[in-house]
Amino acid sequence: MKQHRLKRKALAISIACALALTWTPDYSSSVYAAEAGGEHSQETKETVNADGKAEQEYSLESITVEAKRPDWESKLSPGTVTIIRPDDYKGEQKTLPDLLKDVPGVHVREVNGKGQYTTVSVRGSTAAQVGVFVDGVLFNLGGDAAADISTIPVKNVERIEVYRGYIPARFGGTYIGGVINIVTKRPTQSNVSASVGQSSWGGYTGSLQVDSPLGTGSLMVGINRDQSEGDFRYKNFSSDFFYAKEMPPLQEELAMWIDFTNSNIASHTGANPNFVTAEDIDAAFDNPANYNHYLNAALDNYYKFRFSSKEEMMLAYGWTEQRYYDEVKTVLDNERIMFRDATAETREKIGKIPKDATRWRKNNDYKNTDAIIKWQDDHWLAKATWKKIDRHLSEGLWAGLGYSGDNTHVDLDDSSSLGPRRQELTAKELLVGRRDTVGKMEWGWSVNYLDQNKDYRNDRYDPVIHENDHYFNHPLRIWSSYDSRRVGGAIDGSYEAGNGHLLEFMANLSKEKMDIDGSGITNFIAGEDDWLRRFRNYYEQTLFNIQLQDTITLNKAEDLWFTPSVRYNSSTVLGRSTRLIKEHNNHIWFNQEDEQQDSKVTWQAALKKKVSDKLTLRSTYGTYYRLLNLYEIAGDGAGIMPRPIYDKDFLAGLISAFPLPEEGTQWDVSAIWDDRMLGADGNIQLTYFGRKSENMLQLYRFGLDYWSYSNAARGRVNGAELQTKLSWDKWDMNLATTYTHVNAQRKYNNPGGTGETYYDMPVTYLPEWEGSMRLTYRPDQKTSVFTELKYMDKMFVSDGFEWQQKALTTVGLGVKHKFTNDLQMTVGVNDLFNKGPELRLVSTGLDYNGDPLPPGSPTSITYPLNTDNPTQGRTYYVTMQYKY
Repeated sequence: MKQHRLKRKALAISIACALALTWTPDYSSSVYAAEAGGEHSQETKETVNADGKAEQEYSLESITVEAKRPDWESKLSPGTVTIIRPDDYKGEQKTLPDLLKDVPGVHVREVNGKGQYTTVSVRGSTAAQVGVFVDGVLFNLGGDAAADISTIPVKNVERIEVYRGYIPARFGGTYIGGVINIVTKRPTQSNVSASVGQSSWGGYTGSLQVDSPLGTGSLMVGINRDQSEGDFRYKNFSSDFFYAKEMPPLQEELAMWIDFTNSNIASHTGANPNFVTAEDIDAAFDNPANYNHYLNAALDNYYKFRFSSKEEMMLAYGWTEQRYYDEVKTVLDNERIMFRDATAETREKIGKIPKDATRWRKNNDYKNTDAIIKWQDDHWLAKATWKKIDRHLSEGLWAGLGYSGDNTHVDLDDSSSLGPRRQELTAKELLVGRRDTVGKMEWGWSVNYLDQNKDYRNDRYDPVIHENDHYFNHPLRIWSSYDSRRVGGAIDGSYEAGNGHLLEFMANLSKEKMDIDGSGITNFIAGEDDWLRRFRNYYEQTLFNIQLQDTITLNKAEDLWFTPSVRYNSSTVLGRSTRLIKEHNNHIWFNQEDEQQDSKVTWQAALKKKVSDKLTLRSTYGTYYRLLNLYEIAGDGAGIMPRPIYDKDFLAGLISAFPLPEEGTQWDVSAIWDDRMLGADGNIQLTYFGRKSENMLQLYRFGLDYWSYSNAARGRVNGAELQTKLSWDKWDMNLATTYTHVNAQRKYNNPGGTGETYYDMPVTYLPEWEGSMRLTYRPDQKTSVFTELKYMDKMFVSDGFEWQQKALTTVGLGVKHKFTNDLQMTVGVNDLFNKGPELRLVSTGLDYNGDPLPPGSPTSITYPLNTDNPTQGRTYYVTMQYKY
């Protein structure tokens, strides 16, 4: 037995060492780390009376603690919530975006491709309208347009909670779409686990987690690595089109000159050389043997044009033998020179047109490293996380609607100014909290700190070559740095206020500061009004939330609950241009420092009825109010500024007008059926939802050199979500389907606008239908075989109606096998039929306003275009996991 344990321990150490050795050792290159924080939530308990009646007893516990009852998930929220456990997908190398794609009502957009900048929307919302939390602490930063969920690791995560509609009071803020809460694992008994995996296109994953008792609690230490070259193969559709469009006239012109050269050389040599290509002509003159052949033929034939013999010609012109030779050679050489000069531009153009449309994605790599140290006991929690991300930013492919010659060269070389661009992100976060119970009240507090740096650099820039390059002379295009710090604190809890009332409360306060620096923004001339001085280089945002929720049991049967909630949310944003000297001529409304405070009280309510053990009905309704981020309020000082208006008395002249927060109402109704069906244990949830939005932001050009945010859009969303889980003895099926219909309108709220007249507008990157299905077969206790089907409907990709991205259906397949209780291997393939690279854009035949295009319109093209960033296709993966 002792020897067996030693072998197991040796194997664990070997895997851990192999994991460490296979990591890329260049820790100076940015990679990735775990962001977390820790505001705790409440759960309810359920006990059984002696007479068998279910009696509800409520108490708050940390949501990082596993619930003690099977139905704990239904108590997380009176609204719609979906729970994802990453451990259910162990070995499948799934990221947070991958996992969220299986949640109904959620749409994930991998903006720059897999592993790159990725956003999420919920029930037709924008990405900015979704709140992302890690252990209850807000992940969104005021300096970001939306949360980049590709930077959130899931290796050390217990579960992912996805709330739609009604948002529990423990999450500070009011979010239109919903809230996603990532809950990290609670340290447990002694445990060592490690995994190593590889995948196509240079993919590698590795993780090591160690748990151990420490003092009155337990300690968890985890470190993870995820990287990929991302150099997948795809077809550049524009290349084929450009070749078919541009090559024929060039080849026709070249063929004309080849025929002309054939004719001239034939007149000199007496025989047609029948050159077919330009290369044939080059070979005839560059190869000495070939050249001598044509030169000798010309020497024997040249005089025949006017004379009967060479001697007669030489006598007529007074030439010597050498002079005759030189003249013939010059005439022959001139044919090559004339052909070369006449066709140089044509041949250069032909040479620049790729004949093969196959491409391998360039500058699409990423290296993510994260680490977490977490200690927890029954009262205290302390957590520190670190992450580092190093990734190149690939070049977009959709240039000039696909018929631009420049577009055909994407991923062939780095000749574009966009060339190799690198982004490095480093984040460090600390969290300390405590929870206690006093009588009928359970409460806790926490404080958190975040320090994040985002650095950008264009690796193609050369100070000598690009000294006067217009592209690089623009501010922030060579390098930039965004340094954010945030400190926050929260207090929350619950109080059982008599029979049938559970009060839950939360208050939190946070302050974020961001400094910006970069190339070009200090290149102003001292003492002069200069637009470079306007760049905002310092921001602050203070968020304050107070929220109260009451769960009221309405009847003696304790199967009807009403949960009202009221929220006060406030935001103060400051933007400063420290280098600005007040302008007296242009942009006189723009201030060195702008500050805006917005706040409002909103509410929501939920009604839940347990009709029977099988059927539950629920409905929610409420108002929302999205507080704006730093740039939406203060702009960047250069390209984006607050819009100018005259003060109400026309005395102060032009002043800045700030946009208002987005607001509106939303509702949903749901039915949950939990019973056996089709011979399986089943659960079906069907939800119908709706939302009305006002004051939606639009970015318009208000002046010659600046843009401004304006509350110029509104919209309605209606849709349905279906989630089904069926489990047989050896089979499991999970089905998620979403239907989302959006009716959005905008007014042209700019100096040349349309007043209060609204026009229909498409909502970009939001499919009407989306769904997934996962089918798992377990032939025995050691093996499982699974397949996944994912569908994403067509969707608009521009502010107008002109272009749509086609629908995409992918199939995945995998096998898991446990060799022992501690050793498991997973092998699989994503996008088995390689449909991702085939994803394309097509013309709708409509113009910007949605009206039919006239016949022959250049926008109404029928050939396919690549999406802006091609989608990675068939990807094989294999993972080994060991637990000691």
